[in-house]
Amino acid sequence: METKIELIKVEEIIKSIQNENELFNKIMPLIKSIDQNAFRNSQFRGEFNCPYLQAVGNSAFLNSEFNGVFNCPDLQEVGQFAFSLSYFRGEFNCQNLQEVGKHAFYYSQFNGDFNCQNLQYVGNGAFELSSFNGTFNCPKLQIIGDYAFANSNFTKITIGANANLGEGCIGAHSDEFINDYEANGRQAGTYVWNGEHWIYQK
Repeated sequence: METKIELIKVEEIIKSIQNENELFNKIMPLIKSIDQNAFRNSQFRGEFNCPYLQAVGNSAFLNSEFNGVFNCPDLQEVGQFAFSLSYFRGEFNCQNLQEVGKHAFYYSQFNGDFNCQNLQYVGNGAFELSSFNGTFNCPKLQIIGDYAFANSNFTKITIGANANLGEGCIGAHSDEFINDYEANGRQAGTYVWNGEHWIYQK
């Protein structure tokens, strides 16, 4: 049986809870799912800590700002446009993330590496026009949709075997990655950009 906390859907109710910082900080760690539109246009000043959060609905955090660590280690599924137009200034800790819907993080900003060890599916345009610098570490990734990471500048990619790669899926040097991945037998592992090609490393 779901608790009342898990069934919160009205934006006005959540915003009123958010204004009571002490109560908000006590409730958030207990939540397992967040429905669509729940935190649109929100600002989180400290750590966003939801250790049991598993699913985020469509447009749930549209146009939001996270100034501390985004700590949702059990998050598994992110809906369409869930974090579009958002800003992540701290670490993005979602180590169990498995599925990201289309345009989920459209036009968002991240600092640091993109480290999602269990990510398997990324929808079309999921991170389109988002900025990443550093390492792309998704060793179990199987499907990357069209333009999923457009405008990103990864120089080191760890990916699963036989992944289905859409057009423009990796951002900068995407065509080269698709060709070099294919030339290496679509092997799982790490590929490093040398200025012209992605060099496979076991």
